[in-house]
Amino acid sequence: MDYKERAIKGISWNFLLLILAAPIGYLVRMLYANEIPKLEVGLFYAVLDFCCMVAIFKDLGLSAALVRFIPKFIHEKRNDLVKSAIVSVGILQSSVSLLITIGIILLSPLIAKYYINNQGQFIGHLDLVINVLIILSIGYWFQSIMDVIRNAIQGFQNQKYFGTSNFVKISLVLISSVIFIYILDIHNVFAPSYAYTITPILMILIYASIFIKKIFPEFFKGRFIFSKKLIKDLFSYGLPVMMGSAGSLILGYVDGICLTYFTGLNAVADYRNVAMPTVSILGYFASAVGAVLFPMSSELWEKGHKEALRYGVERICLYSFVLVLPMAILMAYFPTVVVNLLFNAQYLPAADAIRILSLGTVFMTLNGIGFTVLNGIGKPSLSTKILYFGATFNLIFNLLLIPKFGIIGASITTVLGYFIMWIFQMKYLSKFLEHKFLNKNWILIIFIGIFSLIPIIFIKDLINNMFLELAVCGIVYFGIYMLGIFGLKIININEINDIIGKIIKR
Repeated sequence: MDYKERAIKGISWNFLLLILAAPIGYLVRMLYANEIPKLEVGLFYAVLDFCCMVAIFKDLGLSAALVRFIPKFIHEKRNDLVKSAIVSVGILQSSVSLLITIGIILLSPLIAKYYINNQGQFIGHLDLVINVLIILSIGYWFQSIMDVIRNAIQGFQNQKYFGTSNFVKISLVLISSVIFIYILDIHNVFAPSYAYTITPILMILIYASIFIKKIFPEFFKGRFIFSKKLIKDLFSYGLPVMMGSAGSLILGYVDGICLTYFTGLNAVADYRNVAMPTVSILGYFASAVGAVLFPMSSELWEKGHKEALRYGVERICLYSFVLVLPMAILMAYFPTVVVNLLFNAQYLPAADAIRILSLGTVFMTLNGIGFTVLNGIGKPSLSTKILYFGATFNLIFNLLLIPKFGIIGASITTVLGYFIMWIFQMKYLSKFLEHKFLNKNWILIIFIGIFSLIPIIFIKDLINNMFLELAVCGIVYFGIYMLGIFGLKIININEINDIIGKIIKR
């Protein structure tokens, strides 16, 4: 199977599973929004964000190192090094995660009093906050073990099983949440807390078995070598990636951290349970691409196939832009409809944040591809610099804007941060791959996306039913948009047929 066919099949498989996971993720958030008090939904996400932030260093960058080095060791036919890398990373990451978990548990009374409850919304009920902190910190220790297994599967480039992980995870969260809420009658913050803690335990049992039986059956046969050189190589690659991951986590969670401290937990519920998850759906294609592109770009770069890599990145960026832009425009135009359909009226304050963030997800998608390629070609330190610049910008402007503008300030800051990082990425990718990725087609796509919206402005006022309005407007918009894309030959129809053919051949 050639690289193009591998990429197409891997991306299509991952994208399909992410798309299937999207409605399940929405069911989870709808469940929480309608069955748990809004303030406690905010508490759950505030604690979840905190656990993610303090767990920045649990990974040590070694998960990415596994994805980078496993293809190399397989190419060299060194199963002993494959096993040694996996075991070494597992021991190191789980040990660091355990120390972090113990630290959170010991400090939970102080964290609850001076951070989570800074706005005084749980005065007299700090024990509730403390218990949630303890439960979720334990869940994150188990998640660190699952992360090693998941990245080992990705390192083997086994998209069949790797792609299912997000789908299985959110499905288990939904099933667990339904059991806790409807069967055990837990209509409070403990339902999602228990669900998110039990899920990684179940996933470890499932995917460890799959990995050993289906992907790497030689695991127990091969030798384990304690190699200082191996660990040094893993850390040499992983530490810069870890610093980059820290920047990525800051970008992803500092909004919720600042909202918790400055505005209270209701704003956290609007932003983390409604606004960000809604627009994050638009980034699923980039996630599917990244899962395939990271190990493949590493392999292509190592073998000196720069031309193939350049062509692949150029086409993936263009197709991603074509796919994401129209969905972002529609979501920005219909945020209140989305909130009313999927949640309820008490979450309508999230509508303006959705409008702003949806446009930012175009840059978020392209950033995901760019960082994947930079890491894959052995430039993690450059990814780190770009991420930290964006993270610093995000932190500073969150501190300036959130106290006054709340979730609107958080949304504006996030979008500007994504845009700035994208500018830097395009500059460096053009340099390393010797190709100018931006051209007139990108301008034409933007023009088509905006022009296609004009008929919608007149149609929407003629329809009173929200479901019908969204359906009719969506069909008309995408119909006009695709006519423009193919009419101006931005995408080659023969290339589309080739892609579809390779997908069908699965």
